[in-house]
Parts: sequence; structure tokens; C-alpha cells
Amino acid sequence: MSIKRREFLLLIGGSASAAALGSLVGCERKVAVTPQGVTPGTQSAFTFQPIKGPIPLLTDGFKSEQQQQNYNTYEVVDDLVLPSGFQYQVIASWGDKVGDSRFGYNNDYLSFIPISDTEGYLSVNFEYISAIPWMQTYEQVIGKSLPFKEIIQALKKQASGKNEINAFALDDEDPIKAQIRLLCTEGLLDQGLGIISVRKTADGKWERTNSPADRRISGISGLSDGKYLKATGPAVTVFRKKQAQGYIDKLGDRIIGTFGNCAGGTTPWGTVLSAEENFQAQLPEPVYADGTSFDPGKRPFALDDEEFYGQGNVLGLAGNKYGWIVEVDPANPQDYGTKHTWLGRYRHEAVGIRVETGKPLAFYSGCDRRGGHIYKFVSSKTISNPKDKANSQLLQQGMLYAAKFNPDGTGRWIPLKSDTPIDPDIPSNIAGNLIRLPKGPVTPSPKIPKSPIKSP
Repeated sequence: MSIKRREFLLLIGGSASAAALGSLVGCERKVAVTPQGVTPGTQSAFTFQPIKGPIPLLTDGFKSEQQQQNYNTYEVVDDLVLPSGFQYQVIASWGDKVGDSRFGYNNDYLSFIPISDTEGYLSVNFEYISAIPWMQTYEQVIGKSLPFKEIIQALKKQASGKNEINAFALDDEDPIKAQIRLLCTEGLLDQGLGIISVRKTADGKWERTNSPADRRISGISGLSDGKYLKATGPAVTVFRKKQAQGYIDKLGDRIIGTFGNCAGGTTPWGTVLSAEENFQAQLPEPVYADGTSFDPGKRPFALDDEEFYGQGNVLGLAGNKYGWIVEVDPANPQDYGTKHTWLGRYRHEAVGIRVETGKPLAFYSGCDRRGGHIYKFVSSKTISNPKDKANSQLLQQGMLYAAKFNPDGTGRWIPLKSDTPIDPDIPSNIAGNLIRLPKGPVTPSPKIPKSPIKSP
């Protein structure tokens, strides 16, 4: 099958922004299977027949000649392909109504919080928008147009020769500023996360119930509707500064929206954690020594052939308010998210949670950037009841640690306190700008038969 890159983006654009629930038909059968082509006696770790992907996997168990035979052709299907015995339903897709807003774009983490055996809340992350398919299908899906052509023409006219504009510095009466603002608010609206209520019908299908709890927490929540996100922890003091080295948005500890929401986690007490990851694409990532942001102009609005950046520029968003872990209680219609700053500011990928009665709460997360670190937060107080929603308060005080790995497999947790000595790795200890990780288990290399070498 021959498919161009632009056609491929359009193909996935129509289906990448839909939430699906699977029906685990047959998954209770704990029967190990042997993938087709595997030598008899070699048992698979799966309890189902894996689907055939486009490239060989170690779990296939195929030898080289079997790989060539089984992967010399591959058919691309515009569908979600599942193993035999599994099925899916589309519950919501981009543009569908959610509360007073709409279902967003590019789903990442999904969390299901049950209310009963047949009902619950589905929390969905909308990580980013893919510029090409989003722009090309926006009018068709949303039912209104955006000034894409006018903005692209304005970008091409820039004297700098770069396709970027510091829209934040433009006069409020400038028409191009209004156009960029419209584009960016629509783009950020399709990011963040959403809560939708669902139930299972008598015939085993899932359907939306559109309860009062259904809502969007988008990249512009609070911008014009007053539905700001809250914050806890040490960064609150920074957010409340009235005079500082850097940029202040004059909102205090109120925060406009969340975006770059990648993976996340679900707590035993029924809340969802959403990880803000690549926020640096939309606003300045560095901060001054006092924790305040760089000027929004340091990340101008830009549009290239594949993506547009600096979506927070024209809105004057403060960069230090993004890159956190957001906690949301799906069952509370008035909860629009809390950013717990004790969990650290970096490009979060996901969250691992350790909850034990009588012990401190522990959260683990990683920075998904080249040379990024692994972090853990340990609460000051201990847990009385793992299912008590008051456990969220434990995130307001504790200590953040960074993992230090050694090549021999040892390591230690470094507390990130103001008096912690700075001891970075020197360049000679870093290979390819990546921190060396502990050496994992050694897997013996397969023996390759030697071919006789004949002299000429």
C-alpha cells in the first residue's frame, strides 16, 4: 500500500481524537497461546492471540527466516485492530458536546472511575493538536471557519524571515492579533482534559449519560469563564508575587487552563492525575532565579508546515504555571483541577502512586525529555485510609527527590532542597547527551553460525 505522509496524517486525524471503551470478551480465559509460526513447546506470555503488527516483535518468537516470510507484506486498515475476542465502541469524538464545551483532540491517558458496576466517569487527556489535519478538518467538524490563510500570509510577510510573530506585543487593535488570538483559543480549547459520564446497558454496550458532572478543563479554562485551576505547594508563593525579576500575569495563584496533558494516574480515592508534558512548545520553559516566568515574547506564535507553536503567547500566559501534575475529582462538577507544585515542574510523562495505610504517600514520575530524570514525592504526613478523598491534602506538603543512577546499578534519591549541593555529571560521564542508566539484566546474544571464509 502506498500512502503519502500528508494523507497518513489526515487518516489518523479522523480517528486519533476519539475515546473508545473495550469490551473484554473472553479475557477471563487464562489460556496461554502460541503465536503462529512459533516453535511448538515455546509458550507465549499472552492469554490471547496477539495481532500482527507492521514490524516483528520479540514476543512473536519468529526466527529470521520466519520474519521474512510473515512480514514481507502488511495491509494498513483504517480502524482500531484488536485481538480476537476483543471489541470496542466509540463513546465520543472530536467536536462532540461535553458540558458547555466540546470533546478535544489527540487522546492520551484514559481513566475510568466507577460509580457502580455499570456506571462511572471517564477522564480523557487531550494532549495536543496536529496542525495539518486539525486545520484541514476544523470547519467540517466544528462548523465554523478560522482565519488560517490570513495568519499564514501575515507570517510570511515578517521582515525577520521567520514564520513567527510576537502577538503578545502587538496593539490590541491590530487585526492580526485578534486573528491569532482566535486561532490560539480554539487550539487550546481542544487540549486539556475532559470528564464524561458513561453507563453499560443491558445488552453490554456503553453509552453516555451526559450528567451534570460532564465538563471540559481545557487550555483556556478561566480565560473568560472564571473556571480557573488552583494550585498548592511552594510555587503558590511565586505565583502571588507582585514584584519580581520576570513576567507576572497578575492573576495570583489562579491559573488559566492546562495543556500538553500526556499520561497520568488514578488514585485509590477516586481522583485522576493528568501530567503536563510538552508545555515548552507553547510558552517559555525557563524561569528566573526567583521562579517567575520569562516574557511571553520569548516564545512567539509560529506556524510551519507541520505545527504551530507559542499558542500561549498572544494570551500572555505565564510559563511557570505549566509543567505540573493536575489532580481532578471527576465526581465533583465544580472541580476544574488543582496543580500540586510539590510534585515538581518538568515534562511529566505519567504518575505512579504508592498508597499504604500508616505510611507517607509516594508519587513517582519521569521527565520525558532527553537527559530527563526520575522523581518521587513523599508526603510529610501519613495515610489513614487509602480511599479517603482527604488524601489529596497530603500532596500539599512533603519533599521532592530526584534519582541519581550509577552505571553499576546502584543509586540514591537526592532531596531537592535549597541547601542541597549541586553535583552535576561532568560531560565526560555523559554519552550522547544522555545520562547513563544502570546496567540491566544481560540477555545472551543468539549464536550465529559462522560462514567459512575462502581465500581467493
